[in-house]
Amino acid sequence: MFKNRKFTFYAITLCLTGLLYAFLCAGLDGGRMQIIRSVITPDGGGWRLAQIELPMTVGSFLAVPLAFICCGAFLRSGVRQTLIPCTAAAALGCVGLVCANGLDIFGGAAAGHYWLFALSLAVIRCACILIQTALAALCLQWFIRFRGRALGVVFMGAPLFSAIGAAALANFVRTVLGGDHRPFYMGAAALLGLLALVARFLLRDRPEETGLYPDGDGRAPASEPDEEEPPMSLAQVLKDSRTWLALIALGALTFAAAGGLSFLEPRLLAKGGGGPTLLDRAAPWLALGSILAIPASYIFGWLCDRLGSLWTALLLGLTELASIYLLWHFPKEATLPNGVALCLAAACLMSGAPVVVPCVIGHTFGRPRSLAACRAIFPWLLLVTALTGPLGALLGGGTRSRLYVVLFAAVCLGLTACLALLAVCRFGKRPKDKDKG
Repeated sequence: MFKNRKFTFYAITLCLTGLLYAFLCAGLDGGRMQIIRSVITPDGGGWRLAQIELPMTVGSFLAVPLAFICCGAFLRSGVRQTLIPCTAAAALGCVGLVCANGLDIFGGAAAGHYWLFALSLAVIRCACILIQTALAALCLQWFIRFRGRALGVVFMGAPLFSAIGAAALANFVRTVLGGDHRPFYMGAAALLGLLALVARFLLRDRPEETGLYPDGDGRAPASEPDEEEPPMSLAQVLKDSRTWLALIALGALTFAAAGGLSFLEPRLLAKGGGGPTLLDRAAPWLALGSILAIPASYIFGWLCDRLGSLWTALLLGLTELASIYLLWHFPKEATLPNGVALCLAAACLMSGAPVVVPCVIGHTFGRPRSLAACRAIFPWLLLVTALTGPLGALLGGGTRSRLYVVLFAAVCLGLTACLALLAVCRFGKRPKDKDKG
């Protein structure tokens, strides 16, 4: 790849831009809740916690139909032409939060505009999800043999933000900025505008647009036809047995990863005894897990390139099984072995699925048809992720063992579907991609 200087420039630009996008989206999507909760409190006259969390749930479900529309736009107009409006929407959401006010230091809810606040939160959540979808689609078009490593670098941004610490950022807003989060969101909007300019002028949808080929090779991939085929229609995608196996396998693995992470803190709180809670005692191990998730993201990508994406998906499923079992039967003491296991579990749950899922799609359907497959698969995965919260709350909010029974069963179903998909891809009539999946 690095032998071709022109391809190296575009590849590095894509990976670094994607890394910054993923880092910023993690800050706006996950870190903002800690920031908002610290500067808008019921005791300070602000909105209730339920009023703050409702727009996040609405944004998650709104992203499902919009992801279907965006993936269709990938095929018609290109990924970049979709990424730029999503970036603009996230920036407008940041500006909307600034204008909505509602901060404790300015009088709380009485001085704020709740509907603007709620709309801005929902828009940011939805836009961040769509941005990450577009980043995965770009990597699928530019890489085949280096697909996993490129995705590993791009989605390293989320654990990188977690390692820096949303709590530290919230403390910075509360102390240094005096409880005024407006400078942070204005800075985020400006950075999003800069990234949109980079996407417009320095990124390309496909290497062929610049006279190049995937991975910087000097010729077209042997696995692709000489003449460009028309994109698969949605009906053709849904008629393919691989689509349904991928929906089951990837949906189950995504559901388990999202559920394990979402209810990790409630589980530890429920297990804690007297004195310092188990969550307090396990906090250093969770922080170390966030740090380890940074190299783990690249390691999962490297494994996809070396072992194959489907074999790596099986490995991811096994790590999820171990992680869910650990949370299911976690003891009331954070001993050294338990802490190390919790650290590794957090790293795998955080970094595995975002990298492995696009790799499986790319291998299963091939580069030319991967975008058409994304139109069926990505909305389903987003729906599964959005349902994790309500379903988990119905099953006990992470404090009851029955949630972990469901998660454990979901991973077993995902592993079975992965094995079936591996057999179909290995023995079915399909041009082989150049990865080892």
